[in-house]
Amino acid sequence: MQPANAIRIGAWSIAGLVLCAPLVAMQFTSEVDWTAFDFIVVAIVLGTIGLMAEFLFRRSASLAYRAGAGLALGAILFTIWANLAVGIAGNEADPFNLLYFALLAFVVLAAVLVRFRALSLALVSIGAVAGLALLGVIAASRGYAIWPQTIVLMLPWIAAAACFRQAQTA
Repeated sequence: MQPANAIRIGAWSIAGLVLCAPLVAMQFTSEVDWTAFDFIVVAIVLGTIGLMAEFLFRRSASLAYRAGAGLALGAILFTIWANLAVGIAGNEADPFNLLYFALLAFVVLAAVLVRFRALSLALVSIGAVAGLALLGVIAASRGYAIWPQTIVLMLPWIAAAACFRQAQTA
């Protein structure tokens, strides 16, 4: 088996295990109470992130590009997961949280429009950081104390920008 295939099989297996974890937890505690809809949404999110990773990792053999793609996709996954699970501002039902989904949609659209070129993706990543900062300022003006979460969400985008910039110069 090729090393690349082993990595792919391992990554998809991990995604499957992540999807199964709540199912197992539901057998032991009432704290986890997922519906079929929850499993479908998570399967769609994990599948989409996995397919995006497959696509981006095939675009370049550069380790810096692949690291940037992994960081960006991880940031997208973490933002979606946190927002669906508990919400970033307030709780998961707070309408303000829809702005985080809008930012992610903008980032993905921008990445498509720049054709996933490394230097352009570095700029898109910096745009994501700026968007998160703007959301943090707006949230603060509305009384939400979310700067710690905002900074945590910014960090992988900053690292992704650095990786994409490195990939451009390599």
